[in-house]
Amino acid sequence: MNPNLQEYLSALEESGELLRVRRPVTKGPEILSVVKALEPYGAPAVQFESVAGSPWPVVMGTFGTRARLARSLGIDKGELVERAIQLPFEQLPEPITVSNAASQEVVLQEAEIDLKAMPFAQHSKSDAGEYITAGVVLARDPRTGKLNTGMYRMMVTGSHTITVNAAPDHDLGRIFAAARERQEKVPIAVIIGHHPAYLVGSQVKNTVAVDSHEIVGGLLNESLRVTPAVSVDLPVPAEAEMILEGVVDPHDMLSEGPFGEFSYHYGEAKAPVCTITAVTHRRNPIFLDLHPTHAEHLCLWLYPGREARLLEGVRRSVPGAVAARIPFHGGSFSAYISVKKRKEGDGKQAILAAFATDHFLKNVIVVDDDIDVLDTGRVLWAADVRVQADVDTVRLESMKGIRMDPSAKQFFTPIGSDTLTAKVGIDATRPLAGFPEQADLPHPGFENLQFEAYLSPEDTAKIIERKGFREDFME
Repeated sequence: MNPNLQEYLSALEESGELLRVRRPVTKGPEILSVVKALEPYGAPAVQFESVAGSPWPVVMGTFGTRARLARSLGIDKGELVERAIQLPFEQLPEPITVSNAASQEVVLQEAEIDLKAMPFAQHSKSDAGEYITAGVVLARDPRTGKLNTGMYRMMVTGSHTITVNAAPDHDLGRIFAAARERQEKVPIAVIIGHHPAYLVGSQVKNTVAVDSHEIVGGLLNESLRVTPAVSVDLPVPAEAEMILEGVVDPHDMLSEGPFGEFSYHYGEAKAPVCTITAVTHRRNPIFLDLHPTHAEHLCLWLYPGREARLLEGVRRSVPGAVAARIPFHGGSFSAYISVKKRKEGDGKQAILAAFATDHFLKNVIVVDDDIDVLDTGRVLWAADVRVQADVDTVRLESMKGIRMDPSAKQFFTPIGSDTLTAKVGIDATRPLAGFPEQADLPHPGFENLQFEAYLSPEDTAKIIERKGFREDFME
């Protein structure tokens, strides 16, 4: 078994979650508009078979729901966050090196390379140029020697050049900073199109002491197949659709952006330039693109990686923390956390721990463990009936914010730009004693009733299908 993108797309098509557009379309705005128009209908994956300006089919919307991502890894969506927390501590399968790699069936070097002839696109209408949005950047951490992967926005600046925007507090940003001090360049590979495990693995918040390719193997429950890169000293995945190999000069900084980001507003910055030294791909690849202002961007970024890190951080302070969710509709700035309350202060302690763990967050609601954090309606119900604002809210002023928040206070200091924001936490947990009983609790003896026993198989299937659609529509 060699898990890859095309195998995954075939499975999506069988389940009705991949749509094919066979009429000719243009790359960029037309494709983006079609995918965005379909987002309210379960955020399906869409494969465009005939794209002007692209020698290959283009697929987008692939990672639109939690359920879809979890299924690709053979796990329930409610279990994947816990899996991501445990994964870095397990005995993980080491990659297997192969010599005959599908990802290198075609090799382009030097004058053969022309990034402008590939289906990179302008995604939002005011983007500064064409961007690589679905690329996983692979680099080696110089301190540990381990491979590190992450996803970053990359603007195409020429036939052989791109920028790689890695924030200073990200692993790749630290790798760039260390290379800058040593007057060195950084070899990288950009993997475009693979099984979802490769992209999810890049978002699991493992330490740099854990090899990212081993994390992918843990997600797949089998060793990842790799092969030596053509022009840089890195092992690259053998089953990828396309790989860009290159060298980043951390001293060669270029302004990039604006670019439509996860907050659904534009961001811009300076980023180092990468010179592409080789492009390899399958003989007939499918080009994977990612819609930056769509549920698939938020899903892949938040779930399970950021949610796992958040839950792990809260548990260090409140052991009774049960689940955490960063809802897509909150633009990554809000979180719902459930706790099995043991002490009266657990709710507020969880709020403070959440803000300390994830500086992106501005609004946190903590609920009891009888509330499913994936059910927005129940979370808001708890915030309505279990909260008094004068005693159950926490307000923090002038806290660390992020540039992509258009409402935050942006200013400059002698050492660079800075951002401050206000944060609010709501403790929607009940007191440990004396709170009124709910009226909608099940009757004694019917706590675990299974409605399937009362319906025909056909009606049961219809009900389950509707529930799945509703959850996918929400997340």
